[in-house]
Amino acid sequence: MNLYHHYHAIRQHRIINSDFHLFELSVWIHVFGRALISVFIPIFLLQLGYSTGNIMTYYFLYCLFDLPLNFVARWSTRRLGARLTIAVSTAATILFLFILLGMSTNHWPLLIALALSAAVYDALYWVAHIFLFMESSKKRGRMSRDTSSLSIIRQFGGLLAPAFGAVVLIFLHQQMLIILSVAILAASVVPLFMAKNLPDKPSTPQRSLKQFFSRKADLREYVIMSLYGVDGAVEDIIWPIFIFSLFASIQSVAIIPLTASVTTIIFTYFAGRISEHYRLKAMTIGGLMIAFIWISRLLIEVPLYYYGSVFLTGLFAVLILIPMDSTIYERAEKTDALSASMYRNFFNMVSQTLLFGVLALLTNVFQISFLLAATSALLIAVIAMFVGGANQTSRSRKAVV
Repeated sequence: MNLYHHYHAIRQHRIINSDFHLFELSVWIHVFGRALISVFIPIFLLQLGYSTGNIMTYYFLYCLFDLPLNFVARWSTRRLGARLTIAVSTAATILFLFILLGMSTNHWPLLIALALSAAVYDALYWVAHIFLFMESSKKRGRMSRDTSSLSIIRQFGGLLAPAFGAVVLIFLHQQMLIILSVAILAASVVPLFMAKNLPDKPSTPQRSLKQFFSRKADLREYVIMSLYGVDGAVEDIIWPIFIFSLFASIQSVAIIPLTASVTTIIFTYFAGRISEHYRLKAMTIGGLMIAFIWISRLLIEVPLYYYGSVFLTGLFAVLILIPMDSTIYERAEKTDALSASMYRNFFNMVSQTLLFGVLALLTNVFQISFLLAATSALLIAVIAMFVGGANQTSRSRKAVV
């Protein structure tokens, strides 16, 4: 009987790990398909004749649409399942690419449709696939290490794709790049449906907003996530526009994600092994250093430093993202993983909505956005240092009493 149970335990372990690797493969293919073109999207809009202000308005609409769609994504994942929700999100991003293919100058109905399809994709994909990750990792009992593993998978997916995308744009055409991206994104869904034992729907009841954030400590990481949304948006969207405005070449933009990915892959591996006791310290260091880099970008007008700073922000962003996500995911194991996934994306988009809403009204987009990114990174450090430290001191005093 013991041998029988031992055999089935080993078999179950293999099935769980096999399904998790299929999930990782799906993420890698998906990220590669998106990364082929995602960094070039604002550049395409610039080349079509849209102004920087128009592009900020587009991103504001995208974020605004995204907010309520996160709740739709939670409902869809609970009722239809995570895999089907991801399939719908993939269809939405394919629709996005076809709309982009038919874009023309100053065609606002198409621009609004582009923003809506992008929002449907973002909300459904991020809520469903992060939930799927948390539930799968919980079965393996390796949440912290799996968090860094998932980040590495994303980094690998985004490593060479922008450079490959740039080659296609230079030697072929934008249409060919979009068609290629569509084919790869469609293929990314296949591994998910090959995995037969992925936890597709939540097994725990849905918690109310008050129940989910019953403790201040539960809210802290989501506030940090919201603040990091500002830095991430400026780094991933506005910084490439700034670089293109200086060098006016596709190659100059493609170098950005390539530079960010090369070294952060190694650093992410070690960040996943940061113990819970040191996570807040890591986020404090990451926030302070990113704030310093944004300020230095305003002062140092040297092209070599612009690319060197991308390498540095990639490193220090890991010190915020991996500890933050590890904490969110570990707490979600004991509460409501689906709501945790939804609120993670919702809080991220709240700050971006405010950011692009402000930038859409301004003419000096670059300097203001860099200052806002520096401020948000500094606030991350302050919250991690003082709010986190105060909570730890309070817990220590309670333990003594």
